Amino acid sequence: MDRRQFLKWGSFLTVTVATGGLSACGGGDDDPAPEPDAGNPENFNFVHGVASGDPRPDSVIVWTRVEGSNGRRPVVVRLQVSTQQDFAPPTLLVNQPLMALPDWDYTIRNKVTGLSPGTRYFYRFLLGNRPSTTGRTRTAAAAGTPLEQLRFAFVSCQDWNANHWAGMEELVQQDLDFIVHVGDYIYEAVPGGSRTGNVEDRHTVLQLPNGTVLPDGSVYATTLDDYRYLYRSYRSDARLQALHAAFPMIAIWDDHEFSDNCWQDRQTYNITDDQTPRTARRRAASQAWFEFMPADVTLDQNNPSFQNIQIYRAFTFGNLATLLMTDERLYRADHIIPEASVGRSIGSLYFVPTATLAAAEAQKIAAAGNALTPVSMLGDNQRAWWQDRIGADATTWKLWGNQLSLLRMQIDVPLAVARLIARALVAANNALAALETAIANALADDLRAARTAGTYVNLAYTALRNVLVQAGIDSTAFDTSIKPVIEARLPAVTLLERFILNADQWDGFNAERKNLMAFLKTNGIRNVVALSGDIHAFFGGQVMDDYDAAAPAPVMVDLVTAGLSSNTLLSSFRTVVDTDAAFAALRELIYSNVGGTIVNTFDATLRAFNPWLRHADTNAEGYALVTLTPQKLSCTFHTMKPLAGGSAPAQPATAGTRLLEVAAGTADVTVT
Repeated sequence: MDRRQFLKWGSFLTVTVATGGLSACGGGDDDPAPEPDAGNPENFNFVHGVASGDPRPDSVIVWTRVEGSNGRRPVVVRLQVSTQQDFAPPTLLVNQPLMALPDWDYTIRNKVTGLSPGTRYFYRFLLGNRPSTTGRTRTAAAAGTPLEQLRFAFVSCQDWNANHWAGMEELVQQDLDFIVHVGDYIYEAVPGGSRTGNVEDRHTVLQLPNGTVLPDGSVYATTLDDYRYLYRSYRSDARLQALHAAFPMIAIWDDHEFSDNCWQDRQTYNITDDQTPRTARRRAASQAWFEFMPADVTLDQNNPSFQNIQIYRAFTFGNLATLLMTDERLYRADHIIPEASVGRSIGSLYFVPTATLAAAEAQKIAAAGNALTPVSMLGDNQRAWWQDRIGADATTWKLWGNQLSLLRMQIDVPLAVARLIARALVAANNALAALETAIANALADDLRAARTAGTYVNLAYTALRNVLVQAGIDSTAFDTSIKPVIEARLPAVTLLERFILNADQWDGFNAERKNLMAFLKTNGIRNVVALSGDIHAFFGGQVMDDYDAAAPAPVMVDLVTAGLSSNTLLSSFRTVVDTDAAFAALRELIYSNVGGTIVNTFDATLRAFNPWLRHADTNAEGYALVTLTPQKLSCTFHTMKPLAGGSAPAQPATAGTRLLEVAAGTADVTVT
């Protein structure tokens, strides 16, 4: 049989066809191809494990990397695939020599085709007679096949330099069909010099071969060598290797695979950074991801643009589920309010006034002739693809691998501050308890009046005085006992707004979110659930057709996993209120200190101003396990135990769980 029927090359993706009894490429009646130079395989080793990914009914991608030295010549590596773990010759479906090329950092990405649907396979690679670790993988069920269940995990945000990776070790013990990774597989910035902080000792300090130093001393990856170094370092951890060997992974990137809070080929380390294209850096980041991830995608090196790769793609699992994986970085427009326009990330990416954001978005849409292009996260082509694919398959569930949360997360600061002050007034005078809600609402009205005036000067507190009269508090008593309590707790008048907490996620691209929800409603597409990450917290809730409507209606559900190993969302907001004097008055909305114990109040604050949130845990790290049946989706959030000194916790690493369920036919979440 002709070699080309078994082995094809295309943008560094080899393809082999599984054929029972095949002992090597070549054979049959054709003249055998000459044996290539083996490249001294004895000088190489498998130090980064094996991986598989993108399972389809008849194919899967398998991956490995070899490390050694031979003067930058290709190295022959043999791939074996079998239905049995012992790779007995009668069970070998693939026994194929492949080339590990120095131009691709000696990585191998091979697509094995001709496989049977819904079947477990074992695979390994050999350098001469020395085998790699054996990997397990599983193909997807054929389209339309009745399925009673799928089990998978979805994960995000695995920072080498934060906390621990015990969750990976725990996940390996599960019985899963696959793992969905929704981004931040690596973090592009590493601490400079010595490292302090909450991280396990076995993760040593990383030293980028090139890198660029930031003002805080950290160093970010800049070159292809830098990004390759990060992937090699992450894959050196035996727990991540074991996870890849155990299950196929379906992965997309988020920002840190290139640059924090990036868009297209722009970085945002300072307020003017994104005015300069970083095409070479973006291409380097994309190539390293392509080399190290077992994804069924192609990279066009002849295309000089930064968009020389497409990673958005779709999967189908029998009649049970369609999974769409989207790319929310490579095509997105600039943030609606650029950092340069406000002088810092607060007011642009974080703590953005809702009205200001909406006005800026409307202005951009109008200037573009009502097109979504300048306010899009997906880009026009990917959005059209999403609309074409989301309801195309006759499957019960439509899953969306989505890096960034779709849930509205806002705080009405005038009302939030008014509630804190009302609580303090009641604590000082219990006779006011029956009026606490009325006090809060009246004070909020007064604070909004101050915001309109732009100053607290001459604020009369008319609404609040009218309420307190009911408790016998006259003007004199108000001025002497009530007003000082209020004014000691007031934030800067400029903070008396309704704020979006994070405009880097879908809250910052509201028009496109409404467009997608309208598409689902108009076309009657139900049972849509997003699997999201990025924000370093667990959330579950309803995605509404229009969060700003008087009576928003739920359309789909968003489940958000915390970082597998990252700093928590709570810790990030604690830093803001503790270090920025302008936000100090909002501290009690984030946390309180009770007898020396830090109490998380952020969860309750978010739930109070976002009624569509069914679950919020902003102080957690962990992963999500999903069991999917025709009747319901059950998602269990696993929260990890903390570090024990400098060591990861012993197994089991889970400190607690929370079960969220979505019944088929509904767009809501129940939490137990």
